[in-house]
Parts: sequence; C-alpha cells; structure tokens
Amino acid sequence: MKNASYLIGLDLGGTAIKYGVCDVDGVVKNEFISESNSDEPPDIILNKIKESIAEALYYARNEKWEISAIGVGTPGCVDIESGYLRGSTPNFKFWKDVAIKRPLESQFSIPVFADNDANAMAYGEFLFGAGKDCKNAICITLGTGIGGGIIINQQLFRGSKYAGAELGHMSVCHNGKKCRCGGIGCWEQYASAPAMVENYRTLNADAGSITPREIFKQYQNNDSVATQVINEEIKMIGAGLASLVNIFNPQRIIIGGGLSEAGQWFIDQIAAEVEKRAMQESFKSVEIVPAKLGNKAGWLGAAALAWKQYLSD
Repeated sequence: MKNASYLIGLDLGGTAIKYGVCDVDGVVKNEFISESNSDEPPDIILNKIKESIAEALYYARNEKWEISAIGVGTPGCVDIESGYLRGSTPNFKFWKDVAIKRPLESQFSIPVFADNDANAMAYGEFLFGAGKDCKNAICITLGTGIGGGIIINQQLFRGSKYAGAELGHMSVCHNGKKCRCGGIGCWEQYASAPAMVENYRTLNADAGSITPREIFKQYQNNDSVATQVINEEIKMIGAGLASLVNIFNPQRIIIGGGLSEAGQWFIDQIAAEVEKRAMQESFKSVEIVPAKLGNKAGWLGAAALAWKQYLSD
C-alpha cells in the first residue's frame, strides 16, 4: 500500500463550492467555501475550481502535508475513467461537456478523480457519517433539487454508463410538470425546496418571497397554509422513498440537504409516510435517518473516492 498522506476534496454546488483538506480517515483538517459562479461559462467555473484547489493546497503545504490526490464532485454524468463531464446539468446553465480531470492534473501535477456530486455525498456519508457499518444504503439530498446516491454491497452504483442513480428524476406523475432535465413529472418537481415554496404561493397569493425555513417556522406556529404545504411535502417525499424501498430494500435511507435541517420530527414523519406506502417486507429492516456530515459530505466523499482510485492505480 502507498504511504498515507492527505487529500483535497471539492464539491461544486449551484451557489457555492465547498472544499477542504482531510486525512485518509476522513478527519477534517480545514475547510473552505466560495461562490461557484454557476451561471458563467465553463472556463470561468473551471477557473474557480482551480482557485479553490490552489487555496487548499497552499494551506496544506504551509502545514507540510503531502497531498496525494484531489477529488471533485460535480453535478451531471461524469465518466469516471476520463474525468469528463458528459452532457449538460439541469441546474447549471453552461456547465456541460467539460474535461475536469485533465486540466486540473496539468495545473497541479497531482492525481485527480471526478465523479457525480450526489455519488460523492453518498460515499462520504457511507464511510464517515450516517451510513457507517452499512452494506446497502440510499442517500438523498432535499434542497434546490433532489440528488441521490446508492450504495450496494459497499460499492457505489453508477449505472452502465455512469448516468444512474438520478433519483430526483424518477417520474412520479405521468402527465405532470415539465422538469429542467427535459423529463415530465420528475420527483424533484414535487418534493424539492422550490416545489414546496411554489405550493405555498399557490395557496397564499399574498406570500411574496418566502423561504422553506420560514414555511417550517409558520408550520410550528400552527399556520393552516404552512401545515397543508408541509403535510403535502411529507407525502411527496414519502411516496418517492417508498418506491426506492420497494426496489432496493436498503438497510438505511440517509436524508440530507437543506430541508432535512427542519429537525428529527420531519424525518420521523417522512418515515411514517414511507411505512404507509412501502411493501411490508421491504420496509421491515429499513432505518430512515438524517445525514450527519452536513456540507462536509460531498467534499469528504470526493476526497475518499480520489484516495480509493489512487490506491487502485
């Protein structure tokens, strides 16, 4: 085995880049955040990624830590062999058909591994967070969209061409809303944070600008509109998860993202909804739990995947 050292992980999000330095056991040494410029052309986004990695690398070198590998999690379908983003990403305007691995390795002379951001998040929670000691788990992030990652027999499931596990884009309504991915009736159109806000505005025309956090607060104050919206949100999340339980029969479902921060009561009500809808035998052994790593999950998972690839090479 090659001598252990340190890793840099980076998670490219719609509003921010989360990145940091960790050791091979997932112990965080330092972490950073910067704007992602998601509406800019690919070269500008790639430059932001380079700047972020350079900042983390500068910190590591000041500490005299050798960086063995760099991991990058990005929205979209990533060919993990070449580190190339194939096709487009629904929540990034221009971020498509981008070489990630090659220009970063050329810049830093350090091995780089790139994968889908939801895969990285799932792997991070699986190794270091709520998925520890699990063989089979499903991770979802409930936020601006719905991301997902699937662990089967302790391995990430990516599909035959790296385009699998797009859980937010399973169709839950055959004649439903048009999705940014081009599909119809996608789960994230009904159970994401923007869907919840849209539902609230439909029921309350005077709502103006309102956030999910404010809706949850009004729910806690027994507001009738907020109660209706949150109850519908729980049903829509539960319906999607029940399908995943019936298909995969995982040991654990890990729920992360902004909406999961509402609290344990929210997770408990989702679990109760899943139990109502899932097949009894499929649901029996499933735990539904909140994610543990927060914003760290994506970049820690990307770093861990890079280390795994580094060792195999």
